Amino acid sequence: MLPLLFSFENVYRHYIQCRKNKRNTINALRFEVDQEKELVRLTRALADHTYRPGRSVCFFSEKPNLREIFAADFKDRIVHHILVDYLESIWEPVFIHDSYACRKGKGIHKGVSRLQKFIRQITANGTRRAFYLQLDIQNYFMRIDKAILFDLIRKKCPDQDALWLSHLLIFHDCTIDPAIKGDRRLAEHLPPHKTLFQVRKGKGLPIGNLNSQFFANVYLNALDQFVKHILKCRHYLRYCADFILLSDSKKVLEIWEQEIATFLSGTLCLKLNQKACKLRPMTNGINFLGYIVRKDYCLVRRRVVGNFKQRLECFDRLLVSEEEGRRIYAFDIPVLDALFAVLNSYLGHFKHAKTFSLIRSLWEKYDFLSRYFFYNLFEKKLARKYVIPGNLQRVNRQYAHIQNNFSDAVIVLGMGLK
Repeated sequence: MLPLLFSFENVYRHYIQCRKNKRNTINALRFEVDQEKELVRLTRALADHTYRPGRSVCFFSEKPNLREIFAADFKDRIVHHILVDYLESIWEPVFIHDSYACRKGKGIHKGVSRLQKFIRQITANGTRRAFYLQLDIQNYFMRIDKAILFDLIRKKCPDQDALWLSHLLIFHDCTIDPAIKGDRRLAEHLPPHKTLFQVRKGKGLPIGNLNSQFFANVYLNALDQFVKHILKCRHYLRYCADFILLSDSKKVLEIWEQEIATFLSGTLCLKLNQKACKLRPMTNGINFLGYIVRKDYCLVRRRVVGNFKQRLECFDRLLVSEEEGRRIYAFDIPVLDALFAVLNSYLGHFKHAKTFSLIRSLWEKYDFLSRYFFYNLFEKKLARKYVIPGNLQRVNRQYAHIQNNFSDAVIVLGMGLK
């Protein structure tokens, strides 16, 4: 096993990887202004073990549920990439095939496809009755025991530098003097068990960091091994703290649920979320990762469609207005770029499900979309219809107005079309 290298070359390589899609953020730009000195300073600090994590940024996400997010400083993200890249070489051969969260070559759609295959196998392609047991871990990230996690890392990792850095990042307390952004009042609505500011000492990992996602997989690898090798469940898959077991026997699944609860409590200090536990026949499909999964096709969850409609209504208000009986369509690059990104995201999710009629109905209901974009229902491709004239912003200042629908003010410069 090669050692973890704290060389300038390795640090620079992970810096390039880390800044992808982050290059225009404030922290990344500050770092890039003097990147050579910053990288040399970081390399020396890692090599002589004087590196310490910096101040985190804490903010709150309201969808799908209210939760707190901690974003590490850009310099610390580079370090996360260095460590995770090294530890992955140790742990990837250990992880089971059917763990799909935050792993290269995995993801939501691979997990859903695998579940469909399992459904066809266990039901003999729909000719045999079968059941599924869907389980979720209560407040998973807040309940992770740091001592147990580090012990799991220590047993597999032979490199002392990697162990030092793992210990430093695992036991770092990001709640000490964080920069809090966004609406601080949202913190008042978070239950004590859902915030790192209230958890017991030695518990909890921050949501939002690359190393936290990797450590979460390491922690539940013990559960994966237990289910596959002790319970000998052939049809099992997991995405983060949400996992499913399939069987043709309801009684077997009931027994497995009790044994899993005992294992989680005794070995990992975790509890099942009883409200989310489901033991049902497969006749109505399985609600998993944003889809209703059936053996031959998937449907999109109603909540996902509802969220999409809310976003479209927001853009409708931003882009379309009425004036003297005419509809005025605003053509603004930032807003249209944001809309294009939202459409690509949701339509990319929809194309893995049976959504032909759904997309057609949405395109008819939100007819302003057809002014800006073309979507091929058969090829499932989205394209822009418009070309932005170079002098558009200069010519149409009379339509400029400030919109507060976004988190930051967006200036919309419009051009009227009949």
